[in-house]
Amino acid sequence: MLLLGGIIFYFSWSPQFLVLLLVTIAATFFISKKLIAANDSSRKWWSRLGILVVLLQLLYFKYFNFFIENVHDFLQQFGFETQKNILAIILPIGISFYSFRMIGYLLDVRNKKIKEIPTLLEYSVFVSFFPTMISGPIDRALPFVKQIKMKRDFSSESFSDGLRQILWGLFKKLVVADSIATITNPMFETYSTLNGSALLIGSMLYFVQLYADFSGYSDMAIGFSKMLGINVQLNFKFPLFAQNVADFWRKWHISLTSWLTDFVFTPLSIQFRDFGKWGLILAIIINFLLIGFWHGAEWHYVVFGLVNGLMYVPLILRGKLGKKVKTAVGLVPTFLEAKNIAITFLSFSLIMILFAVKDLTMAGEFYQRIFSLSLFEIPNFPFQKEVAVLIFLMIALEWITRHQEFALEFFLKRKPRLVRWGFYYALVFLIFLFYIAPKGYIYAQF
Repeated sequence: MLLLGGIIFYFSWSPQFLVLLLVTIAATFFISKKLIAANDSSRKWWSRLGILVVLLQLLYFKYFNFFIENVHDFLQQFGFETQKNILAIILPIGISFYSFRMIGYLLDVRNKKIKEIPTLLEYSVFVSFFPTMISGPIDRALPFVKQIKMKRDFSSESFSDGLRQILWGLFKKLVVADSIATITNPMFETYSTLNGSALLIGSMLYFVQLYADFSGYSDMAIGFSKMLGINVQLNFKFPLFAQNVADFWRKWHISLTSWLTDFVFTPLSIQFRDFGKWGLILAIIINFLLIGFWHGAEWHYVVFGLVNGLMYVPLILRGKLGKKVKTAVGLVPTFLEAKNIAITFLSFSLIMILFAVKDLTMAGEFYQRIFSLSLFEIPNFPFQKEVAVLIFLMIALEWITRHQEFALEFFLKRKPRLVRWGFYYALVFLIFLFYIAPKGYIYAQF
């Protein structure tokens, strides 16, 4: 039933690529069986073959035109006249997410973390698990397969917990993120007519929108999984309250950063350990360049990754990379915590401009307008007060519950049923009140 659900779900989004998905699942499963039975000398070749099978489709669909365009532009710099043959390639939905699931599975088999190959049915369910297929979280095979091997009895507590998380995800996505989109979408289209203060506020709004959109989807995916009796990986841990870049990436898109930490950063840091802190810096920069490139075949994504990597340099040089930040237990943050949160929030609001723009030229113009004298003018774009109220409601509730898994996990749990259900119905009312034409999920394009 889970496999059938995944097939129907993917078919409804991208029917022409369902065959590609199923063939890739079958190919990587066959290779994993060869891999686990291989001796040490042939093991690396089977793992390379499996990873190549996955990467070839990813490189073709997502990065082929990027390489063609850049090779063409490079040759033109030296006077070579070549024809730019750009293909009209449709990107299979969710390809970055399920590709990383497959590669992670093959690497875990190669590294002997998976000693018993799952059945083809179990592996197919792992790759095509419909709640997390389009925008993650990117689960690892071993904990996921262990759960579907076990008998799962219905749990009313887990079911209701999943419903609460879905409700909070719907509120963040359909109410907060989509309401902000009515402001930021026109802003990015007409940025050349806006002053610096308007664009700075717009960049902060976009950062909140991106968080509400992506984490809202993750909450719904995790919630649906709980209703099916399966716990998937946590993907966000209140990153708007992060106090530095390292703290932010420990809380933002956790499944991707932990995947890359295990398979990219850790091997590289071991490889470069003889170079001390500079080897660690190089490993982190390469890691974040891959994070940027994972998001898309555009230079502004690569620069996005590079900037994030460079932000780690002061932490590494001061020896504070692994040092965890102190957080207040009560409602009121300390002065140092509040200052760090404000600086980190502003920094990532500016960095996420690289995520939102169409190219580096637009990014340059955007930053140029922000860091001009017009930054001190009154913002020249309309701002809806109700959007500010919705943002405040989301951030305030998440601050109060920031030590939980998600905002509604234990919120009002000890209050009378009338109070709890009144709050839930208020959120449902807001969802229907502010629901507008669907804006789509930002991360669905990756």
